[in-house]
Amino acid sequence: MTPQWFKAFRLDRQHREKRQRIARYFDCTWQSEWGPQRSRVSSLSPTGCYIEDRFTVPPSGDVVPELTVNLPDGQICVQGTVMDAMPGIGFAVRFTQVDDDTKARLSAAVQELRQVHAQF
Repeated sequence: MTPQWFKAFRLDRQHREKRQRIARYFDCTWQSEWGPQRSRVSSLSPTGCYIEDRFTVPPSGDVVPELTVNLPDGQICVQGTVMDAMPGIGFAVRFTQVDDDTKARLSAAVQELRQVHAQF
């Protein structure tokens, strides 16, 4: 008989494998309360990203009114909410109010980059 914790672990792993996320650096600019900040995204998905910034980290729950990420095929501009802030390291952003075109571009970019990464 398989232990319950193992079933949960296996289901979680299967779920993680289905998620679209790419671990790669992208330059970005985001609007803080002090003005535009230049940083880098280290993890990107169609629903959010992780921004590495050692100096300017907004608290969890804050709104990022403007976030521009430089993808290989051009820039995308989104808004988001800070989900997990770690001062001195960075913060996670969940995208909000993403239009269909931007969502499609994000999904296509992440999928394409995952395929390129899988070839190595």
